[in-house]
Amino acid sequence: MMQQNEPTRYVIPDGEGNDFEFMERLRYESPRSNKTYIFLEPVGADYDNAEEVDIFVYELDEYGDGDNDFNLVPIEEDDAETWDEIEEVFNTLEDELE
Repeated sequence: MMQQNEPTRYVIPDGEGNDFEFMERLRYESPRSNKTYIFLEPVGADYDNAEEVDIFVYELDEYGDGDNDFNLVPIEEDDAETWDEIEEVFNTLEDELE
């Protein structure tokens, strides 16, 4: 039996100083762009019973060797190629997880 590690959690503040907690759903390394993308799902009481939860995707900008040595970079809204790729990856992986 494989032991599943507790998913990594991140706290990300919004522009107004509120902290939001996210759980890492998956990481994806794009062969097309050679960038790593991280899929985050919000966690907390508001989301526990929600039927649909938005998944947030960021580019991982790593600047060190530590587990937390990275910045989360928003993906440009008009980068259609990247969004199409991410959507395809996510849908494929979601199908495998269910």
